[in-house]
Amino acid sequence: MIAAVRLSARLTHHEATSVVSSVIESAFARWASAFALLFSTLAGCAESPHQDQGARPWASDESWIDVELAASSSADALLAIVLGLEFGHGDAVYVNDPRQPGVLALDSLLRLRAIFGGFGEGPGEFVVKANIQALPEDSLLVFDPDIKRATVFAADVPDSSRMTGAPAHVENLWCLAGRARRHLAVSTPAFHADGDARADAIHHDVFSILDASGEATALDSAFAAPSAEQLVVRSPGRVSVSDHSYGREGFVRVLPGGGFAYMNSGALSVTVFDAEATDSASFFYPTRPIPVSSEHFDSVVANRSPAAARMLRDEAPYTWPPVVGMAVDDRDRIWIGLRGQSGETLWEWAAFTRRGRHVASVRLPSNFRVLDATGEKLLGFATDDLDVPQIHVYRLLWEQDEG
Repeated sequence: MIAAVRLSARLTHHEATSVVSSVIESAFARWASAFALLFSTLAGCAESPHQDQGARPWASDESWIDVELAASSSADALLAIVLGLEFGHGDAVYVNDPRQPGVLALDSLLRLRAIFGGFGEGPGEFVVKANIQALPEDSLLVFDPDIKRATVFAADVPDSSRMTGAPAHVENLWCLAGRARRHLAVSTPAFHADGDARADAIHHDVFSILDASGEATALDSAFAAPSAEQLVVRSPGRVSVSDHSYGREGFVRVLPGGGFAYMNSGALSVTVFDAEATDSASFFYPTRPIPVSSEHFDSVVANRSPAAARMLRDEAPYTWPPVVGMAVDDRDRIWIGLRGQSGETLWEWAAFTRRGRHVASVRLPSNFRVLDATGEKLLGFATDDLDVPQIHVYRLLWEQDEG
């Protein structure tokens, strides 16, 4: 599935103000109970019945299963950035690399097989590839936020496509499972030079449900959630936005069995919605804070602009977000990556049912991020010391059919 939700909407200041004020007032009222654990945890005041169960309150020490490396992309793949990975039709692996004009289709051994689309604004072309998604009835959905268009390619036919438009405020879009075609869309009010700096700390992503034609359904806004934390530097008539080195961010994943899951990297707290976003259920487990070392902080500050460095220093000390990623497999299990303590080279990826029951955990290299999964495999990428990505597939070695 896709990587973390990091979006920049193209709303006017008036549109952004009206959307946020109306949506936050209505959507948060509807979903206050669903997100109560998440927000209270981020504020450091959550209480949980699991508090006294040790370092891994979601599982016992017997919950681990082994993995083996099944395939790796070659060094000559020339990947620059991996924003999305998907298991697709016929063991294909789809790769969203923004430096590539189209979506790469790899075979089961991670060798290049085909390229879907190219750069441009014509049929089957993209200006920007925000999201890729493998669909059960088609091969691949690609959403372009620049031209507001979702393109779906037929299975194994890179030059065959159909397109659906999206409203101007939508910055990312996914197709939801179910007989009635629905889309989950998200937008984020933009930062403006004439905006109120006090509002920067409460920026929110706004989620909505669209029908097959790209129009909003009766439920105009499903919910709103905190946007990815960013450093916003303001000066007269100018605003500069950059990634926050220790910021929290949101993850959203579509569930093959229907609906979608959302969580924020600041807590192991997941909310699962149905396909209409009219019903939800949540689960939560406490995690231990992991402080940022002074050595790491000093190295980060030394590589930021003076204004960004001042902002980072003003909010120090920091803790790391405990969650590093989320993926779902074809059995509706939710895989969550958990940051290890300082010096640990293997980090835990734990699988949960959509109701929060722990299924199993695996240990994977700390620089590896899982982006998609099946019942037997985990798909992700790792970066080397030069930030060059390499794709890997790990096979899950279940001792017996876990159901």
